[in-house]
Amino acid sequence: MKVQGILIASLLLLSCHIGQALECYSCDYGTCLLPSKTSCGLLQVCGTETATTSNIGLKKKGCLNPTDCLTDSSVTYLGLTVTTTRSCCLTNLCNSATAPKVSVITGLATILALVVAKLF
Repeated sequence: MKVQGILIASLLLLSCHIGQALECYSCDYGTCLLPSKTSCGLLQVCGTETATTSNIGLKKKGCLNPTDCLTDSSVTYLGLTVTTTRSCCLTNLCNSATAPKVSVITGLATILALVVAKLF
């Protein structure tokens, strides 16, 4: 518990920008292909929240309180477990807008390699 308190205090101190608010990408679950930019409040950090169920993950981006960065949760709805994880960062637009992209040729080559590997 003592380590968490030190980490929270460190995040609060690092997130203080004198005279300038931190700018982060912002989007709700399922809309992160076209994120907007938002200015955070005092003592907030940029964050990405990922909700995962059955190997399907949806992301939400925006400003978070540093204490929320340390909390992951798992909830079961109608027999389906949803796990939520959060990651935070402390510089402008650090919760990047999109995931790295893979070309179609690279993707097809990877699938082909996996199929061939399964055959042998």
